[in-house]
Amino acid sequence: MRILSILRKDLLILWRDRAGMASLFLMPLAFIIPIALVFPPDGYNLNADRKPELPVAVYDVADDGTIGAQAQELLDLLAQSYALEQNTNAEIAAQLGPAVQAACATPGPSCDEAAGREKVLRNWRTVALIVPQGFSAAIASGEHISVTLLYNPARNPTERQLAEGVLTGATMRLSIEHQLINGLRQFGDLIELAPEEVRQNIDRSAEFEQAPADWSPALSVVAVRPSASRITVTPNTLQQTVPGYTVMFVYFMIGVVAASLKLERNTGALRRLMMTPVGRSELLAGKVVSALIVGVLQVAVLFAVGAIFFRMTLGNAPGALVLLTVIVALSAVCLGLAAAAYRFERGLTLVLIVAALLAGCMFPADWLPLVLRMINMFLPQTWAMQGFQDLITRGMGLSEVLPEMAALLGFSVLAFAAAVRKFNEEEWRQ
Repeated sequence: MRILSILRKDLLILWRDRAGMASLFLMPLAFIIPIALVFPPDGYNLNADRKPELPVAVYDVADDGTIGAQAQELLDLLAQSYALEQNTNAEIAAQLGPAVQAACATPGPSCDEAAGREKVLRNWRTVALIVPQGFSAAIASGEHISVTLLYNPARNPTERQLAEGVLTGATMRLSIEHQLINGLRQFGDLIELAPEEVRQNIDRSAEFEQAPADWSPALSVVAVRPSASRITVTPNTLQQTVPGYTVMFVYFMIGVVAASLKLERNTGALRRLMMTPVGRSELLAGKVVSALIVGVLQVAVLFAVGAIFFRMTLGNAPGALVLLTVIVALSAVCLGLAAAAYRFERGLTLVLIVAALLAGCMFPADWLPLVLRMINMFLPQTWAMQGFQDLITRGMGLSEVLPEMAALLGFSVLAFAAAVRKFNEEEWRQ
């Protein structure tokens, strides 16, 4: 019953701290809501299917305006890796200058070539492709023909080499396919000229060696992910903003707990409590549980706003999400007790903001340099963000976030032990 009395008292103290409650509940919403409204859900999703653009000018066009069959096959192959830019409109031509506008007075490949050249010259695009007239006829007959790849030598050569590799692979595939087809046709013509006995033997051999329909390819590729590796998926806007600012401000509980204990110490309430029969373990347990309730409620409210108003998914493991939330809030509360015990109160807000920045609460931590990513492993916010991202963004379950939970529990135990040690010293009673 005594611990319940302490719990009730500390909850009342926390709720009466209007500024503290505003920092926990209203300030994160002041960040989450505008960002969620301004940016689309996939605003800065690096994993979205965003292919690099490739301007293309195709001169291999029939009189009716249709692109040659082999040229179209080449475009279809390139479209697997690039977003092809054709049929330049008047608006884009106007942006590219008078020369392009003049070339685009009549739509067609000349307009697309002028636009592609200007885009490469302005460094808007890495390369541009020109497919010449007669490309399809040359491929169909097995003749040699070249396509032109325009590039800006001032740009990153790696991007140009990548484009050259894709284009070379596509043209080689197209050429080999048609050479095989032409070879089979020539072989069929030779068979027609062979003696009857030879033709019959070839027919019987073809029937005997015909592959069953259920035969699989001779070579298959199996992708195996190392057991120690992690699935890296960059969150979209909602998956970054809602958990990010939730983690950032749940650790503001450190300041709230520290301020609460400072108030009790300054008013003498803490000293009077020490003189009562209440044990230190019950006293600390009541303070931890009361602040823990507020922290869990804070996370629940902020996640509910993201899920209800912005349709953010919360992953596939609700039990793991609840357990992680409790552990995150517990680590914040224990760190708050340690901060109060060692009277670390000045500049605490600035420290928490910098920690949130390094932990990836405001943007994905993968964007940080390697040195900073090594430093942020010593921050509880990093482990909290990683756990929430594993559950919400990557769809993982309880077993995958156990390392994050263990790390946060480690922070909690160390901070709580440090607070108890300081709590037992005589200076806490002064």
